[in-house]
Amino acid sequence: MTENNDIPILIGTSTPEDEISQKGVPKVDQRSFAGALSQLGTFYASSMADTSGNQRDEDAMTRISAIASVPGGLDEYRRLEAGRAFNVLNDTYFLPTDDDEFTRLNKQHTGFTVALGGLYPAAGVVDAILAQREGYTPKVLDLGCGTGVWTLAMSKEFPHCQFVGIDLAPVPIEAENVPSNCRFELDDINNGLAHFHNSFDIIHTRLIAGGIRDFRKSKEDIEKCLKPGGIVLWIEGDYDMLSPDRIHYQPPASDAHPDGSWFGRLTFEARRAAVAFGRSDLDTMMEVLSAGLWDDPLLDSET
Repeated sequence: MTENNDIPILIGTSTPEDEISQKGVPKVDQRSFAGALSQLGTFYASSMADTSGNQRDEDAMTRISAIASVPGGLDEYRRLEAGRAFNVLNDTYFLPTDDDEFTRLNKQHTGFTVALGGLYPAAGVVDAILAQREGYTPKVLDLGCGTGVWTLAMSKEFPHCQFVGIDLAPVPIEAENVPSNCRFELDDINNGLAHFHNSFDIIHTRLIAGGIRDFRKSKEDIEKCLKPGGIVLWIEGDYDMLSPDRIHYQPPASDAHPDGSWFGRLTFEARRAAVAFGRSDLDTMMEVLSAGLWDDPLLDSET
């Protein structure tokens, strides 16, 4: 675990000894979406998972099929509740998926970019992994891609690489604005990612823990999607607020602590609701974040 401008980041590279042989089955085309996509075996064209010869040439229709930008196409992927839209795949993830949330996510992306000084931490390592090499196409997976803003920015910065963005709801991007080296898919990480095992050089994910039901299991599943020598960039937030001395935690505001943090109270209640009602495994995420990756069996935290 490293810290850059107070943003907790888990960074680990897969060790060369990792032998992850399971290729899994490809995912279903988003046009025929009908439930837990990870558990379906329907073939779709141009998966970026290594399907051992089942790959087809990508064309514009393949990318368009993964973008729900057609009028009226969102109702089957989102439900309305109290005037806000929420995804239908995962009732654990408690944040909405609508225009207001898309605006917030894009502002959040800007905040991360400013704090990190760029699109990603460990810039030297990432640049080396994604360097252009003859006869090889690096692949990047963005889990919980939100509006797709990071995926798109990276696909334009590294046009020789291939990018897959995964989220619980369709990204709000017009099909004509999706580069040829980028595609988006609907999926719930909780259902497993065996079809992506041993497929990617870089995995990027941030702030997805609120929607994870078994954090350690999903973390291991995500790590298995790396190729040997790949790197996972995982950013999560600390739901407890630090005092001004940046050493001690500040209690949430309450009757017992009237001078406590009101923002801390907000995050405390959000975490409590996610755990109690959504079965989120946020508490385990906090433990893993504190422990770091030094004892991780699949990752080499030193690199």
